[in-house]
Amino acid sequence: MSLNENPMTARRGLVRRQLSRDDIGNQGRVLMNEFIYERLQQDNIQNIPDVAELQEPGAPAGPPLEHAREIARALRCIADELDQDPRLQSMINRVPPDAPQQTFFNVANDFFRDGVINWGRVVTLFYFGYKMALKALDRIPLIKAIINWVINFIVDRFAPWIIERGGWEMIVEYFGTPGWLTAVIFVGGLATAAGVVAYKSW
Repeated sequence: MSLNENPMTARRGLVRRQLSRDDIGNQGRVLMNEFIYERLQQDNIQNIPDVAELQEPGAPAGPPLEHAREIARALRCIADELDQDPRLQSMINRVPPDAPQQTFFNVANDFFRDGVINWGRVVTLFYFGYKMALKALDRIPLIKAIINWVINFIVDRFAPWIIERGGWEMIVEYFGTPGWLTAVIFVGGLATAAGVVAYKSW
């Protein structure tokens, strides 16, 4: 690193060279499992499954996240804002937990129908997966399937975008920007405008 190079810039460059699509998926699965578990606790759900029950045996965790606690806090705060969007809640409530995978993908695609990608919308996929898992607490295999759908969708669609921005760690920086709340709330309006047609594949 040169004397004039910003240490954060250098770290981002290092992360970008090291991360792979598999890393994004493996780290994302860890975050998703922890997110579901913490949200179940926060919502005072009884008899919730342990994090270990949500993980596939032997599933790789990927490179460790340096700021896992800060990322978890950002995910919680974004989800708290999504809780307040009645349009998004109405849309999600229309999707049964045992809907086909393609229905799930149709709804997920609606979040990005206008081509805009940001961390708020990516995290909305975690939130959507959690709301589906909440309806299937007595069916652990179905919850695992929903988690896989979320992660597969993210990896297939957004792994290069996430890698380019420095990986999951950059959620923390996004959360600290002035426009993060607007970007999250916008998801509800977008999804409501286009979402109802997505459920025709039930």
